[in-house]
Amino acid sequence: MSDSRRNSSECLAPAASADSSAGAAPVRGAQTIVRFRLLPHGEFREALHLGWKGRILKIDLQGQDLALGAPLEIESEFMLYLGELDQRDGTIGSVLVEHSLDRAKLATDRDHWG
Repeated sequence: MSDSRRNSSECLAPAASADSSAGAAPVRGAQTIVRFRLLPHGEFREALHLGWKGRILKIDLQGQDLALGAPLEIESEFMLYLGELDQRDGTIGSVLVEHSLDRAKLATDRDHWG
């Protein structure tokens, strides 16, 4: 399994265009879209991926009322991230990513688990 010590450029391809290479997540205009939810039972919501700074993933929380320290699951097209809300600046949330998992490898593992 992968871990969050990966180079941030490996975790989520930067937004380019809707017809960019296979590594990119879905895009809205020129922005990369991710899905996030509050763990353990929150509903998924879409958010704009705003970038990485080390292990910090910045997303637009769209005015969601989430407390600092809230555990989050974030999905891109190819990766799954687990972390906690570390900071807020208006609608911008900084998520400290603790774990990152390749979704294709995770699906293969799930097939073996039954």
